[in-house]
Amino acid sequence: MPMTSDNLAAVISHDFADPGVFYDRASQTWYAFGTNGNGKNIQCSFTKDFCSWTHHEHDCLPGPLPPYQAGVPGFLWAPEVIEAPQGRGGYLMYVSCQDSIYKKQCIGVAYSDNDPRGPYRWITDRPLISRGQTGGTLDPQPFEDPASGKRYLVYKSDWDSMYTKHPQLWLSELAPDGLSLVGDMHPLQGPKHAYQNGLLEAPYLFHHPPSNAYILFFSSGTFTNGSYATSYAISHNGLFGPYECPNRPLLETDKARSVMGPGGAAVVKGVEDEYFIVFHALEREEGNRRTCIQRLCFAQDGTPHLPSRPNCGKRLRLGAEQEDDMHHFGNQPSVPASAIESGSGSGFGSGGSISKLLNKVKNKLDS
Repeated sequence: MPMTSDNLAAVISHDFADPGVFYDRASQTWYAFGTNGNGKNIQCSFTKDFCSWTHHEHDCLPGPLPPYQAGVPGFLWAPEVIEAPQGRGGYLMYVSCQDSIYKKQCIGVAYSDNDPRGPYRWITDRPLISRGQTGGTLDPQPFEDPASGKRYLVYKSDWDSMYTKHPQLWLSELAPDGLSLVGDMHPLQGPKHAYQNGLLEAPYLFHHPPSNAYILFFSSGTFTNGSYATSYAISHNGLFGPYECPNRPLLETDKARSVMGPGGAAVVKGVEDEYFIVFHALEREEGNRRTCIQRLCFAQDGTPHLPSRPNCGKRLRLGAEQEDDMHHFGNQPSVPASAIESGSGSGFGSGGSISKLLNKVKNKLDS
């Protein structure tokens, strides 16, 4: 009998945005780390079966904050965890934080010596990356290139404002200890399509071994409404690309299935050696972002696709998602991003305009 897995809001039903997932081989446990919320700087939930998730009661990154950070509540975002390199044991957490001088987002590193859940402590006296007054740097993801064995950091960087056509997603090589950068910044992707509303963020780089394709997943649009979506760009020419982006998102608002603003995605191998995309979706406009899971498949050339449309509040049977989707919804289509941008179709979002909450965040970053 196929394994069952809760889908979407039933996975982590409280506010748990920007989930970064780490698999700990020693304990055979998946740990999801989320943006600040529920009284914690960094949240954690964990599972052994990808179906039942337990919320960790303690703050993974309790402080104190180092002097380079502003200490304003609400600016610890999008954590990602790896095993500490060079065989020294423990775990490194890369996380977005706020610079104390320029009040822009920067990227810091914290360390836990024996438990993936922490507590983590900050281990450098300066940011890993900070662009000072020229813009914010955020949404880090450490990535080990299978071709070279080198580690890199994938991240988003604003160029003077949050909305621009310049490249926004970048790649930099990490030093062997994971605590500093070496070499130049390599541009990976800038906004290309109208549905992206000029903004890309939350990059997650993935290598598909059978095709040797590099796939860059990322979010676009306004994170507080239905224009937010998850896309990908693919390279068949190695780590540095070029990356080609289709003109339609992989995940987008789907009113019929109660999916709104899916983003902040990570891609991991989970139970039964299946790949899953783990992301957040809004419960309502400007509301909580709940962690969601959907199985992810790949074509022979590495192109990702979903076996069915994600559906909030329904139990999935692996291998039978399309059959279940047809049973519940027939041929009812998803709401396209173009309908959201024009303000029609979904009832979600705000016509692609910047929401009040995003304006508030943007003003803090630009001040």
